[in-house]
Amino acid sequence: MKQVALLLFFINVYICSYAKLNDSVLFSNDSTLDIEQYIGWKISESLTLGRLDSAKVWLDLEADCVKVSNDVNREFYLYSNLCAYYEYLGAIDSAEYFCEKAINIAEEAYQLKLISTGHTNLATVYTAQGKTATALNLLKIAYEIDKQREDKVDLAYTLNNIGYIYIQHKEYVQAFEVFEDILKIEIDSTNISLDKIKGTALLNIADMHLVFKEYDALAKVLTKINDMKLFTKDSDFESYVLFSILKGQLALSQGDYSLARKIFLITVKEANKKDLPLPKLNSYLAIGDYYLQRKQFNKAYDVFEKAYKITKSNKLLDFEYEVSLKLAETLKSLNKDQAIYFYEKSIVLSDSLFDIQKSEAVADMQAFHEVEDQKDENDVLREIELKSINRLDAQQKFIYFTIIIVLILLVFIYYIYLNQRKTKKLNFKLTTALDKIEMANIEIENVNEELLKKNDILKETLEHSEAQGKQLNSQNQKISSSIKSALLIQSSILPSQQIIDQAFPDNFIFNQPKDIVSGDFYWFTEQDGWKIYACIDCTGHGVPGALMSMMGASSLYEIVRGKKIFSPSEILRELNNIVVRNLQQEKTMNNDGMDMSIIAVKGNQLYCAGAKNPIYLVRDNQLQKLSATRKSIGGELNLAYEEHSWEIQKGDCLYMATDGYQDQFGGPNAKKFMVKKFRETLQDVSSNSIADQKKILQSTINNWRSVGKWEQVDDMLIIGIKF
Repeated sequence: MKQVALLLFFINVYICSYAKLNDSVLFSNDSTLDIEQYIGWKISESLTLGRLDSAKVWLDLEADCVKVSNDVNREFYLYSNLCAYYEYLGAIDSAEYFCEKAINIAEEAYQLKLISTGHTNLATVYTAQGKTATALNLLKIAYEIDKQREDKVDLAYTLNNIGYIYIQHKEYVQAFEVFEDILKIEIDSTNISLDKIKGTALLNIADMHLVFKEYDALAKVLTKINDMKLFTKDSDFESYVLFSILKGQLALSQGDYSLARKIFLITVKEANKKDLPLPKLNSYLAIGDYYLQRKQFNKAYDVFEKAYKITKSNKLLDFEYEVSLKLAETLKSLNKDQAIYFYEKSIVLSDSLFDIQKSEAVADMQAFHEVEDQKDENDVLREIELKSINRLDAQQKFIYFTIIIVLILLVFIYYIYLNQRKTKKLNFKLTTALDKIEMANIEIENVNEELLKKNDILKETLEHSEAQGKQLNSQNQKISSSIKSALLIQSSILPSQQIIDQAFPDNFIFNQPKDIVSGDFYWFTEQDGWKIYACIDCTGHGVPGALMSMMGASSLYEIVRGKKIFSPSEILRELNNIVVRNLQQEKTMNNDGMDMSIIAVKGNQLYCAGAKNPIYLVRDNQLQKLSATRKSIGGELNLAYEEHSWEIQKGDCLYMATDGYQDQFGGPNAKKFMVKKFRETLQDVSSNSIADQKKILQSTINNWRSVGKWEQVDDMLIIGIKF
């Protein structure tokens, strides 16, 4: 079953290495990454089909993309795909170089997923060279990263590669445990990538059952794979071929030769349609083995000859070696002289395939056979030589033993000498330490006397501090009482929720002052069929802001109810003039004022204006900004403010807000919430009920503050109306 193991190698490498790399962009919303994923997939496809020219074209295209994008992800994928390309060419040094370069890029950007993928790819390169110990260490690094990221899919990829290395070392118990761990991995939603890796793990388990001739267990695993319906000829052809071969081998083990032949022939037919080298080759090997077992040597020869041509045209040395042995065995059974050629061919291929250590082992074996051929001629000389060698060996052993004994004695003597020196040093240090302790005791006594004096001074200071503390507490209580009285006064100027509900049945007010009293306030009145509603942010917060709010509220009543002004822009203009005059800003440097937004609704018509604070309207889940004039209330007389009009439709959501919400610090990067994020939040919540909108806005900003435990930086006020 060596051909099954070889096919498993390619399936494990493709699914669990470069598939892991491409899967990392498969679910991205970034269009540039979608292009990158497509290019990576085309490179993998070209290499799988042996189309090196096509792979080179796609690699050049990817390199051009990297030059213009300056994107870490793209640069990582370029070097990873170059690694795969050079690994396919057999240029292992280049493959290692590009893999390590990809890892360096990922580590500099500290992108853990890319770091894990890079280690997995480099492990694949080492696995292909037979350096499985190094590969295993790299995979363990990837495994720890995947565990830290809690990415169960990538964890499954890495475990599958680890399990395959255990198979190569014939450590089947460990391999079986790893593949069982993969099968236990579960995530909340269906994931095609995880299902495929589980299917690959089951194929590995099935192959181990076949190796140990555990046919009942093999049958159960194949049934489980069949139920998963993952490996079809259209979705994953290489795995489909392996699955079919395993089913055929099971049928052979059960003596159902007719079914085995049928399965193998169907697999050959499908492989020929696809014209993919590896599936065709493995299909031919499977049916060829069947013919050999059934002693149908002529048919076996025809099939193995086709397989041999595929190995030659695609430079598949592993398989060429395997097929050469099969042809030699078949031709020998047919009593054909050509069998000798293929036996010799397999020996040559064996020398090409093995690494330096294995080549040296073959050379040692050849030397051993050469000596055996000359044994009859050199028996006497060999006996003399052996006696000389034994005598020299005994002399050398005696010399080595003597040297070792002398060295041990020298080490022992040196150890005694060091101990004596150490004892003298310790005695000297002990005497010195005792002298220092005596001096220290004297100093401690002096310090104690000084501390007693300072303690008396501290007692006097503490008593004085307690008296001051009581005085401060008394003052704080008076201030708190005054602020609470100010809160009652400020609350009295705010319109009642009942009045607002009568005017706008579907509304909310999210009001979260920084201190007890607030510089943010809302104002509403209904006059002559007009509904006037304003959201105001006074200069400062706390007591100063509250004082400004009192003046603002009384001024608005004077303008709307007294002067009968209902136009939002005119209301802002009149309010600005009142503030400038009341605060004597023409004569002083006082810059206090207000930022605000205001609406006037009559029937289905909405009129609005803003002083620095815009109004947001959401219709059909699309947010529109009704811009404000970039001038505050206060500062200079006779300012003009821009007014907007809007025909209200059922379902429209309108929002007015101060800047406290968007200026709040928090989040993972300790930044402001910002206007953009605030707009996105309004658009997201607009489809909810008005009560839920308020809850979501409150929980969102509180969660934002809780990251880093930030204090509230300003008063917050948001008004929402659903028409």
